[in-house]
Amino acid sequence: MQQQRIRSFILYTLAAVCVAGWGFFALRVLLPATLPFWLGLLIAAVLRPVTLLFSRLLRLKRRRAAVFVTALFYTLLGLLLWLLLTLLWGQFCSIAARLPQLYKTVFLPALADFFEWLSALLARFAPDLSGAVQLWMQSFTSAAAKLSTSASSALLAACTDIAGKIPLWFLTVVVTIFCSGFISLDYPKVMQLLLLPIPQKLRPGLARLKNFAATTLLRLVRAYLLLLLITFGELCLGLWLLGVGPFAAVAAVIALLDLLPVIGTGSVLVPWAVLALLGGESGLGWGLIVLYLVITVARNFLEPRIVGSSIGLPPLLSLVCVYAGLRLFGVLGAVLMPCAALTVLFFLKSNRASPPAEKPE
Repeated sequence: MQQQRIRSFILYTLAAVCVAGWGFFALRVLLPATLPFWLGLLIAAVLRPVTLLFSRLLRLKRRRAAVFVTALFYTLLGLLLWLLLTLLWGQFCSIAARLPQLYKTVFLPALADFFEWLSALLARFAPDLSGAVQLWMQSFTSAAAKLSTSASSALLAACTDIAGKIPLWFLTVVVTIFCSGFISLDYPKVMQLLLLPIPQKLRPGLARLKNFAATTLLRLVRAYLLLLLITFGELCLGLWLLGVGPFAAVAAVIALLDLLPVIGTGSVLVPWAVLALLGGESGLGWGLIVLYLVITVARNFLEPRIVGSSIGLPPLLSLVCVYAGLRLFGVLGAVLMPCAALTVLFFLKSNRASPPAEKPE
């Protein structure tokens, strides 16, 4: 009995090691090599209901409807990205053009005022140290100049690295577009080919998992669109109260940046607040900080509730998953971790719901 347990433990351990090894190989080697196909399959699967709807409403053949829907999707996506990049590039060029002027007219005077205040404070409590303030100021100014030079070099190196990756990204985008188009044309045949290696007894469970994943994805998109609208409303109200000119356009850009991994509202509001405080606009600076804190607290309070209620997770489990995913994998983990927990719950419920196999007499 003991030997059988040891043998089972060894077999399960070897199976787990093999699964982990294959998973690592698939994620590090197979997935990057076949990424355009899987992205194209995902896009084709998302566009499939729209294709069937257009085919029924316009009385088109399925292949023609697939071509029409795919072309319409990429046209709208291209226009949206072009408008967003144009707006962001204009803002970036405007800020980059003002940086030298801000450094001379805002940063250096604020630094001089700070050291003057520090010198007066030390002259009152420690007169021996007041003479060293000028040396500190010169050292800090030279360090700031070196830091700006190194930051410029790092930015140039990052831009060069990105420019070197642009051809590969462009090729990936082009191949993804063609893959999604070809898959949309022959979606049933492609799905039949993908199901060939899967045993027949596992296909009903995979079909249920597919329907479950599609429903969960739609609910998740709806939840994050609701969070996006809430963030946009908070930004519009806050920027309007602070007297920012085109508050709606600025709020839209910041809210869209909040959806991207790593980049969030803080990456825009916090530097903006610091520049406003250094420029003497204390009301705008502190108002932006308060607005950022309000948005952060509201987002951390509402996200677990909205996402959990949308995809069917308890609020406590959703909160834990969002926090764990955020700490482990960043913003993308906060989105994917609740989905992973929901998938595990789906399999547990499926195993409980499946009837036990009848023993042969």
